[in-house]
Amino acid sequence: MVAYTEQLCRHIGRYRKIMPVNPRATIYFGGGTPSVLPLSCLEQIVYALKAKGLWQRPAEATIEVNPGTVDGEKLKAYRNLGFDRISMGIQSLHDKELKTMGRIHNKKEALAALDMAQKAGFKKINGDLIFGYPGQTLNSVKSSVEELVKLGLTHISVYSLSVEKGTPLAKDIKEGKLKLPDDNMVGDMYDFIVKYLPEHGLRHYEISNFAKPGEEAQHNLVYWHYLPYLGFGIGAVSFTGRERRTGPLTMAAYLAGGKQDIEKLTSDIQLEECIFMGLRTIDGINIEEIKERFGVDFKKKYSKEVTECELQNLVEWTENGNVLRLTAKGMQFGNRVFEKFM
Repeated sequence: MVAYTEQLCRHIGRYRKIMPVNPRATIYFGGGTPSVLPLSCLEQIVYALKAKGLWQRPAEATIEVNPGTVDGEKLKAYRNLGFDRISMGIQSLHDKELKTMGRIHNKKEALAALDMAQKAGFKKINGDLIFGYPGQTLNSVKSSVEELVKLGLTHISVYSLSVEKGTPLAKDIKEGKLKLPDDNMVGDMYDFIVKYLPEHGLRHYEISNFAKPGEEAQHNLVYWHYLPYLGFGIGAVSFTGRERRTGPLTMAAYLAGGKQDIEKLTSDIQLEECIFMGLRTIDGINIEEIKERFGVDFKKKYSKEVTECELQNLVEWTENGNVLRLTAKGMQFGNRVFEKFM
């Protein structure tokens, strides 16, 4: 971890501006489990960012943590470093499910971590849950969601399980060691979540995310609004608006100073990605902004695609026909919409 931290700090130190950095630019430590890093390593990275002018007066600074890798002192240290939002990978509040998922924490530890985070001064706490996992039932998902709400969390992310080919989970399912809930049960889980959370003050502002007004994850909004960002670390991605730069994908390659892979994005790809990301949010896409940004008459270019989605009640026009957004059904079956524009 020391060698990785040193290389990461060198990477930050060598950064040459490829675009201006807003003093209020958000900060996000994640894409893994940064809470496994020794505190001294984490401090070193934060100081490197500040020394380079990349951490100034962030609108929000977030760190992802695994409940099984933090304690009160570590959480206080995160807060003192300037992190003001914490994203906790809880996944479930049932020990049997957590064991099946291969998580290193149990329910007691998850609840303790949430309590310690609040005592450490974190007011913005995001709890992540998964539904549709082998062994889950509608009642177990209900109780996990209800308990997080009772704890007063202002932001909850709920992800539907996606089984990736070649993973141990895919292998266990194929061999019959684990069985997925049937589609009807997964549908019932989804229906409960999207009804219950808004009823308790958490707005469904993005396909997988719910927040109380004003508590939306500011850093994630950068992605969904298709704005530029910088990334440092193994496999980290930077996006300038016209190109995407991806760092070395393995530890060995990263430590060896491997070069970034640079993908030039055509105007068509930029447009498609902007539509895809914008439609993920409840605010949808403003076609006047699309025209200003890409010089495209959206209604003319995508008349057929939009009509097909409207007939299936997947999208709707708002704001006097200037904004296209997903319907409640579209939020559930977003991929049906996205593939029309990709």
